Amino acid sequence: MAASSHQSSGVAVGESPASIDVFFEFSSPYSYLAAQELPALAARHGRPLRWRPIELGRVWAAQGVLEAYKTVRRVKVGYIWRDAARVAADKGICLIPSNASPDATLARLIVHRLNRCAPDAAETFVLETWRKLFVEVAEIGSIDVLMRDFDAQMRAEIRAARGDAQAAEDLAIANGDAVACGCFGVPWIVADGEAYFGQDRLYLLDSRVAHRAG
Repeated sequence: MAASSHQSSGVAVGESPASIDVFFEFSSPYSYLAAQELPALAARHGRPLRWRPIELGRVWAAQGVLEAYKTVRRVKVGYIWRDAARVAADKGICLIPSNASPDATLARLIVHRLNRCAPDAAETFVLETWRKLFVEVAEIGSIDVLMRDFDAQMRAEIRAARGDAQAAEDLAIANGDAVACGCFGVPWIVADGEAYFGQDRLYLLDSRVAHRAG
């Protein structure tokens, strides 16, 4: 579904000039590393973050490059994990590499539900889910793991996401928005109409939003 057809969640790219949209996959170590810095970056400039999990495979498929990217990723995957571990160590961030691909199906839906129903809780859930994946090496495909350490209200939202048709639609919208803004990998961060790929481009994002604020 294209961004222009969105009616319910109000999260089309660029719709709010103050927002910073973060397109990501939970399985991405670079998205995890970026997320350790993004909240502070956004807070420095008074900018809200909008966490938008996507299905990168569907984005690549819509662009007609799925098979090509799958082939390249098979070659790159070992390096990606070694490099991410180096970056994490340099920044003092815990990251335990894993060759397993986590099932993030429910986690994505939960974030999109929280964006709509409890937006103040979305970031907390995102960061905690990454902690469970990359620090605890827990199975985030398990609803019990996702609910662990949260209060009753958050657990109710997590359970409700399993049958939330609007969350599924919002995920499809996020996929479409990612395609529309040229996303080819994650993290893909959009602010004021400019896109930034990778955690190593946060300094450019920081500079741009600072300039816009001035």
